Amino acid sequence: MMTKFPEKLRMKEQAEEDRYFAKRDLELIKAMHNKKLAKALSLKSKSQKRDARSIERDFKKVTKTYRKKPKKLLKAYEKLLNKVLILFHINIKKKGK
Repeated sequence: MMTKFPEKLRMKEQAEEDRYFAKRDLELIKAMHNKKLAKALSLKSKSQKRDARSIERDFKKVTKTYRKKPKKLLKAYEKLLNKVLILFHINIKKKGK
């Protein structure tokens, strides 16, 4: 029975990591919805703030366009979140498989 312990420990750590990233993604989506992305990311430069406003506009457009198509809405949100992560160099750990 001891051989399953390391696997359970790994699964627990993976679940904690998934929960962390899901929470962070929800916070970013909420910030985009409330038009407070720049504040949520603690942005200082004008160009970054301009980019954040652009993403907020894209978020509004995507939400309106796909509101009755949840799968497409999810994919569009994922693209926006990736754009946020890339534009603002948010460091994340890559999930190992």
